[in-house]
Amino acid sequence: MDTLPGQIEQLLHIIEVSIILAGFAAMVATFQSRKMESISRGHVVSLAMIVYISLCSALLSAFSLALLNFHVEARYVWSISSSIMGIATMGFIVYLWKKRHFKFVSPVMKFTYYGLFAIASSIVIISTLNATGIVFKRGFGPYFLAYICNLFFVGFAFARLLMRPLWKSVEKKESSQLHSERLRRRR
Repeated sequence: MDTLPGQIEQLLHIIEVSIILAGFAAMVATFQSRKMESISRGHVVSLAMIVYISLCSALLSAFSLALLNFHVEARYVWSISSSIMGIATMGFIVYLWKKRHFKFVSPVMKFTYYGLFAIASSIVIISTLNATGIVFKRGFGPYFLAYICNLFFVGFAFARLLMRPLWKSVEKKESSQLHSERLRRRR
């Protein structure tokens, strides 16, 4: 949307979606943590990713809206906000890179994670270019794209947080059924 009212509306939606995702993640984590022995590093990292990125996105959207309310020219708001978004995204990359443990991760997931790191790195580059006015001319589009990518990452982590215990339960059940079949064959 090229109009400022449309951009403001999109920022308000980002705030709403970000807070909703963080809240749902907290609820899921609360119910899943009742079985304390099943919590893994992946669970905690996924939850941290959801909460940190969601709440940071909401805060940054609110900051952008605050600047607009102080009558800062829109292109400067997008420039300042893009630079902060780039710094925040780089912080998330460093945090997740330090927390990653690929010993127990399948090759497909390793490839997926490296792809996500590449996308996040491109967001840092795009945010930097937008902040400096190179290529993107301090526009809303690249800034909004960074939010879309962040919400994609949060959605990915949320899906993993929800599905991981279910898959473990299915694997455990299939493993016990396979073990039962082996015992029957031996008799």
